[in-house]
Amino acid sequence: MIPSCLFIDPELAHVGLTEIEAQQQGYAIRVAKLDASAIPRAKTLGQTDGLMKAIVDTETGRILGCSLLCHEAAEVISTVQMVMQAQMPYTVLRDGVLTHPTMTEGLNMLFSKL
Repeated sequence: MIPSCLFIDPELAHVGLTEIEAQQQGYAIRVAKLDASAIPRAKTLGQTDGLMKAIVDTETGRILGCSLLCHEAAEVISTVQMVMQAQMPYTVLRDGVLTHPTMTEGLNMLFSKL
């Protein structure tokens, strides 16, 4: 489970499976999407371009993959990677108290979409 990052503007980061890969592997999935403009820190920085997207296994609640196109995506993806490696459910990020305002806080909002 190795993350990848492109340091473009905004940054693009990914870890795990894409939506198509998860479907091809037979997973029943739920998809969460969040516009970066909804994240409080993105607003305070004036960096509101982009999108967060996560793929979750409906049976286990585990995160199968995540793609982030937003400010500080290369930093935020590490948080998702750790939850995936620990095989914890997405609710850890949905319900966790994350520092405010940060881009990582957007994960609370993203996973609340499920």
